[in-house]
Amino acid sequence: MELKKKKKSDFSAISINRIVAGRYREFSKKISKSHTLTLQLMMDFFEGANISPKNKYLMNYMGSEHRLSKRLDYLEELLRNWEKNSGIPKIHDMLKKVFDFAEQEGKNSRKDLELQQKMYDQSLKRDKATQYDNYMLKENWKKERKQILKLLDRITLEKSRFGKSFYKIEIEESDLESLKQDLNKEL
Repeated sequence: MELKKKKKSDFSAISINRIVAGRYREFSKKISKSHTLTLQLMMDFFEGANISPKNKYLMNYMGSEHRLSKRLDYLEELLRNWEKNSGIPKIHDMLKKVFDFAEQEGKNSRKDLELQQKMYDQSLKRDKATQYDNYMLKENWKKERKQILKLLDRITLEKSRFGKSFYKIEIEESDLESLKQDLNKEL
């Protein structure tokens, strides 16, 4: 006879405030399929972690940690909204523009060098002076002219009391060596 009575689990009624019962039902739906399983999981958690809801210090610590994490989440959300809605450029966008510009400049300079090399190769094939050759000769002449004018500015006349006057060039040894190297390269 007792077997017929135990078809289902034995349930016990517990009197709970109506508002708390409503909250528990919503909470229970999130945790598991049944209210009994939810209550078992909660009790196992408290017993397994050796936590008592009566321990004021632990509950205060857990509460303050929870409040702090909520505040930090709120601050993070505020910062994200501010970054999205403000007119200030974002760091990511600024860095992207800088690297894109540098990459573009690199491509342009490579294209210019390739074009100059092609024009130079074509001029060698023809054995005639092209516009490119003319341009390059003028540029080299301007560069050498600037170097010579700089050198002439450093020349001073030294008058001696005995003998002939002479010119003195005030130039550092490293500048003289670099000038010699530049002039020898072009030959």
